[in-house]
Amino acid sequence: MARIEIIKEAKEDSPRSVECLEILVWGVCGHQGQEFSIGSGANFNASGNFWLEIRYSLQDIPLFYTRNILHYLGPRDVVGMDANLQKFLNEEFTGFGFGDMLPETSILLTRRKFSYPDSNDETHESTDYTLKISADMGAVFGSSPPGERMVDFRFEYIELEEGLRFIRELIREVSEAASGHHPDPAAFPPGHSEWPFALRLNCLAYDQISTGYQESYFSDPTLAEAFDGWLAELPASGYVLDAGCGHGDPVIARLLEKGFQVTGSDLSPLMLARAREQFPAARFWEKAITEIDVDSIFDGACSFSSMLYLDPIDFFHSIYRLYRALTPGGLLFLCGFDLHPGWRGEPYHVDLNHWMWGETYGKDETVHFLEEHGYFKVLKTVETGTEADRQERIERWREQSQKEYEKATINLPPEFHLPAIEISANPARVAYPYIVIAQKQEK
Repeated sequence: MARIEIIKEAKEDSPRSVECLEILVWGVCGHQGQEFSIGSGANFNASGNFWLEIRYSLQDIPLFYTRNILHYLGPRDVVGMDANLQKFLNEEFTGFGFGDMLPETSILLTRRKFSYPDSNDETHESTDYTLKISADMGAVFGSSPPGERMVDFRFEYIELEEGLRFIRELIREVSEAASGHHPDPAAFPPGHSEWPFALRLNCLAYDQISTGYQESYFSDPTLAEAFDGWLAELPASGYVLDAGCGHGDPVIARLLEKGFQVTGSDLSPLMLARAREQFPAARFWEKAITEIDVDSIFDGACSFSSMLYLDPIDFFHSIYRLYRALTPGGLLFLCGFDLHPGWRGEPYHVDLNHWMWGETYGKDETVHFLEEHGYFKVLKTVETGTEADRQERIERWREQSQKEYEKATINLPPEFHLPAIEISANPARVAYPYIVIAQKQEK
């Protein structure tokens, strides 16, 4: 990760002090041609947006942490970025960095030259360097226009070599992310990416809907058949984890009916209270998937509408946590929706009529994530849902698309008012449910 330290050595009246800022690029937000919406703006190349972790510590104690989005459409390879950095070093540019627009998050190393007279009236020239990191909080968390509400970290009068070390590590990370690579969670200490904001926000939402929330997954015959087929591959009376179990119905009910030893894990205490009351034979953990910390105790793990809705940082950490929790050759069953196949953005959004933090993924993205670091091998993928369901979603999409188009063109002349279906994206963008079945690999 890109890291800069400001160290003040011990003095007679004060001990040594260390400030540290770290930035870790986790990957791109989507692919080229996929719309990316955030704040009050949108663009049509989600591959130009990068997920970041930003952390600031003092005396090795965390003081500030956030996740943010960086928009950057410059060169995507190390050679191209190094060429621009060299122009900065040749003094063709006064600054070098990352961050274009939507939102205005930026990372910039700048040079300032100035002159000053000495006591003999002789003029001297000096150069200093500043590293500035600006995180756009309003666009990411408040749906405001880019640049309205920022958190800035500004390191002035740094040594050029310090700034270059930081920037060169970012160049490497941005290039890796643009190539489809992501950090391996195993490389970081436990708790490295813990973020109370997302955990508490989502916990609050699920607590508030805990009384009436209900799913009927197995009313879909394709899903029910796939799940039962997965169960048939597990050892009889084996140990199964339902990760993000909620109130437990219908998944834990089905697992118990099939004779498995069941553990449910969820971040919502009120959901778990309902689960414990309904299923006293099961064991429950009040933990998010990213907090599960056990080794080789489950023959199988499943997650319905939970793991596939985490942001990429939590998703990769969850993959690693479940890899560790499964026994050798253990099987993983994931089920969820790609809610927005045609676009990515707005990780801070409204779902189930509550503010939540998360993301969704397409089937191919999920397969890539599971296999990238060698933790799982995908055995099977299935798109579920009936044709009637799909047609109903397409019709809803058409109606919503028409409303949005009419709102956007209300002040245009009538000749520009075409039916939305003639000017909008293909209905293939409409959300679809899918299943991924994977097996733990030996590393």
